[in-house]
Amino acid sequence: MITQNSIEQLLNVVSIEDVVGDFVSLKRSGARYKGCCPFHDEKTPSFVVSPSIGIYKCFGCQKGGNAIQFMMDIENLNFVEAARSLAKRFGVELEETHIENRDAHQEAQRQRESIQAAVDFAQGFFISQLFDAEEGKSIGLPYFKERGFTIETIKKWGLGYSPESWESLALHSKSKGFHADVMVQAGLLKLRENGTHYDLFRHRVMFSIYSVTGKAIAFAGRKMSSTDPSPKYVNSPETELYKKSDVLFGLFQGKNAIKKVDKVYMTEGYTDVITLSQAGIENVVASSGTALTPGQIKLLKRFTDNVTVVYDGDAAGIKASIRGIDLLLQDGLNVRVVSLPEGQDPDSYCQKMGGEDFQAYLNENEETFIHFKAKLLINESKHDPLKKSDAIREILKSVSLISDGLKRSALTRDLSQICEMEESVLVQELGKLLRQQKAKEEQAFVSQIASITHEMGVEMPAPAKPALKDHYQEMAVFRLLLLHGNEVLKSEEKTVFAMMVEKVFNDPDLVFENELAIRLISEAAELEAWPEKEYFIHHRDNEIAAWAAGVLAGGHTLSKAFEDNFIDVSQPESTVSEQVKNVILHLKRKKYDRSIVDALALLDKPDILIEDVNELLDYIKELNIRKKKIADELGNSVSWI
Repeated sequence: MITQNSIEQLLNVVSIEDVVGDFVSLKRSGARYKGCCPFHDEKTPSFVVSPSIGIYKCFGCQKGGNAIQFMMDIENLNFVEAARSLAKRFGVELEETHIENRDAHQEAQRQRESIQAAVDFAQGFFISQLFDAEEGKSIGLPYFKERGFTIETIKKWGLGYSPESWESLALHSKSKGFHADVMVQAGLLKLRENGTHYDLFRHRVMFSIYSVTGKAIAFAGRKMSSTDPSPKYVNSPETELYKKSDVLFGLFQGKNAIKKVDKVYMTEGYTDVITLSQAGIENVVASSGTALTPGQIKLLKRFTDNVTVVYDGDAAGIKASIRGIDLLLQDGLNVRVVSLPEGQDPDSYCQKMGGEDFQAYLNENEETFIHFKAKLLINESKHDPLKKSDAIREILKSVSLISDGLKRSALTRDLSQICEMEESVLVQELGKLLRQQKAKEEQAFVSQIASITHEMGVEMPAPAKPALKDHYQEMAVFRLLLLHGNEVLKSEEKTVFAMMVEKVFNDPDLVFENELAIRLISEAAELEAWPEKEYFIHHRDNEIAAWAAGVLAGGHTLSKAFEDNFIDVSQPESTVSEQVKNVILHLKRKKYDRSIVDALALLDKPDILIEDVNELLDYIKELNIRKKKIADELGNSVSWI
């Protein structure tokens, strides 16, 4: 367990905008930064980072917290893993207490760490084989040099070489204490029927594949032998570290350039990315040998909304890859396309032209997907009106995937000029496609819900307005304390915290039910004075830290639930003293409501005596009078029970 003091020291050192900036393209907005949330799909940025208090908050999905919480959410880490990761990055030494027993999650993390250690070891092995072993120096290095890669580039990208022997890595890893099972789980060795192990990668130049945070997580090996019947490239299998549909080759190396120019070039191969990067075009990625996936697109959206797809000059390859354009459009990205001359790919053409001229070529030849798809499909119709209409409808299907109405309109106007057809006709057809698309989505949703409820054997009730829970009032207490806990109330000559202790925490009849509120009360019971905000932002209880971040990032703006239930703690004209009074009164009113409900339940008992009935009725009447007094003080109406 990491001590609270260590956590506070770590979060005081961590630059949260740098941590979040590794995953999200942030733009300064006053004292804060804004960007699109990495945790849910959105087109209008609602994700805010506040460096002054070290927190992030999304006002769309409501996720928020400090830098540790962010790493937990974004990398699917537990608290200790996230803290250790940040400590390593920012050079902070953590103080930890020893725990003998590991739970299932800790055991899973131990396994994950073992796999990461195995991958790191293998990368070092492949690199040493390239630079230090005779086989690597005579086969691997010449290959990379023939591709035009400098030694600096080879080292930057973690390129290496795997020997021709069947067991080089297997034997070397065993000699260094790595268990064969872990090497298999890391996708580095395979098991023979006789129980021995052999290398997955043999006689290949090796490309390291990195996570967005810069950890080596997998490899791609290109064969060196022309007589080898195996595939040209062999990739690592999926592991605990590597999910190929969620990885983009070159993103770690290129993410800063992508954010800077707010644009990314999408290519197909590993060498395309490395060659362009070496030539000075660093905002480039590849899909790691797979067709473009939704996970990869979501990853791109963290850094930019502008994608230019660079296609090889191969018509068959272009047609096979065109599906990726629709996926990009569907996720709200602005898509442009560059086609290279026939027989060229980004690697070869960039080497031929040089970095500056190739960048100029990209700038001059990129076009909207409308122009690209029109040339590809309409030109094939060869004056056949039926084929031309099918081609136009296919292009309009792509346009219909764009959610922005203005963009759809502008692109439809462009298409009408390209295909020489009345814009009104295209708009009518586009409207039909949009209606069909919406109907399909609605039907799919209804079918999904019907299937789920049928399997569960339940009927879906009609939607109803959710009832207010007491925890809104309960959490209002702690919201006030977080914002104003140490402020002195002049009318009472005591702090807000002291007032809450006296009027709320020491009232045995005020029973809190919200779990977070109960934990905060327990915390408050041990405090002589209310701590500064940083205490809660840096709290090791992640839910408390996230709650504090949400309150502080919200600019003191209340949710609709508070406003609908007469809790006024945010209006400028409302003084802190009035806010404290209002919150306490609301809690008392809720207490009276619960007492009345309990009394009414007693009245329903069949064996109740008449004198008890009269006593309970008097009690209920008194409680309603007290509620009326509270309503008068608050200036609100009150419901009678």
